[in-house]
Amino acid sequence: MKELQKKSFKKSVVGIVTLLIAPLVSAEETIIQKEKLSFERCLKVIATSQDKLSIAPEVEDVSDQRRVAVFTLVDGTLTITCDGMEGNVTVSTNTN
Repeated sequence: MKELQKKSFKKSVVGIVTLLIAPLVSAEETIIQKEKLSFERCLKVIATSQDKLSIAPEVEDVSDQRRVAVFTLVDGTLTITCDGMEGNVTVSTNTN
């Protein structure tokens, strides 16, 4: 009988922990596009996205060759990262 109670308790604990951790795991950033692009063209991608979304992003100038633009949307965020040193643009999402 005590063995059955221990198993039931362990299953309950695992279930509760899963429910508590699941939202944290699902809130991870998802890369939807990554490609080679010059820094200047990447900056134009940010400007074009701002025009099409009609939302001003929060822009962080990490360095003179790295810029991160975060668009806050209804269901999460859209992030565009321009990396002039690597010559990459990365577009990612993070849902609420």
